Amino acid sequence: MADGSQCWGQQYNKNLSDIFAIEEQISAEISGALRLQLSGDQQKRLAKRHTDSIEAYHAYLKGRYYWNKRTDKDVKRGLEYFNQAIERDPCYALAYAGLADSYALDVDYRAIPVAASYGRAKEYARKALQLDESLPSAHASLAWSLFVFDWDWDGADREFRRAIELNPRYSSAHQWYAFLLASRGEHDAALREGLTALELDPASVSARRGVGWLAFYARRYGQALDHLARAIEMNPMAVESYRILGTTLGMQGQWAEAERILRDALPLPGAGAYTQATLGWVLAGAGKRAESEQQLRELERVAQNSYVSPVAFAIVHVGLGNVDRALDWAERAYDERRGWLAYFKVNPMLDALRPNARFQALLQKMRL
Repeated sequence: MADGSQCWGQQYNKNLSDIFAIEEQISAEISGALRLQLSGDQQKRLAKRHTDSIEAYHAYLKGRYYWNKRTDKDVKRGLEYFNQAIERDPCYALAYAGLADSYALDVDYRAIPVAASYGRAKEYARKALQLDESLPSAHASLAWSLFVFDWDWDGADREFRRAIELNPRYSSAHQWYAFLLASRGEHDAALREGLTALELDPASVSARRGVGWLAFYARRYGQALDHLARAIEMNPMAVESYRILGTTLGMQGQWAEAERILRDALPLPGAGAYTQATLGWVLAGAGKRAESEQQLRELERVAQNSYVSPVAFAIVHVGLGNVDRALDWAERAYDERRGWLAYFKVNPMLDALRPNARFQALLQKMRL
């Protein structure tokens, strides 16, 4: 409890093979001890077994453990465990939802082509729903792909609301729904959803960083800095936290500190084109045009042999004040359906582009 007292406790001495029975007993006893008033549907969902295979269940739990770390390396490892779970039980809906989440995050954390990954994410989410329409994580997974790839605002909103209706305590549904709200400029509602996600899962680095992102889009930079600094304390190896922190510092004109943060982030595992592009944007803002252009040339060199997202090039050109070149790359990002475009209406980095007719035309095409 809030005063430090223990509200429930019990010991169980049973074989591991009885794990499902143990879980059911624990759920029932916690509900009774806390006097939770659960509806009939909630009680059924709480007691529902999604698989009878202990091996599949263990593989699924390992997949979620690594997926929750939200790094490129760990998401890939999570994918392996979700596939193992499906090998043990081909009808395991939760594992398909895990695959959907993993393919979506694979795009989020790496500057890779999006169509194949989001195609798989939607395929697996729909497979999970085919097996179990009442699965909140599958609705949330489908909603995220509809949001950031299909730009189907109404469909995504409907699926997020369904996920939250099915399980109001599912943190990821609140977190992801918050970003849809932010993309529409509904910042107060977005922050409420983001803080709800954080309250439900206070140990989640992703939820903490998510509130930082939401505050950034709302231009509440002090609030963003607070949450991002705490996210870095929670996991100093998560490169995305540094990237957003550097961007937020830059928006406040703290260019030297932003440069330091981003240079510290470059050697971290998973740092790639987006981190380098953000450094280029910061260097331009600091008046170090030659160094910024050097970052741009480095991205161009890498692009000769491997994929680099058009978003990375757009970010550097925004910093350099090359409005037409930035919009060229933004239009290419639109053609590739990069999720960055979902926040085109609210991203403060793009303020210099807003008066341009091409920018306004893109907003119209995005139905924003």
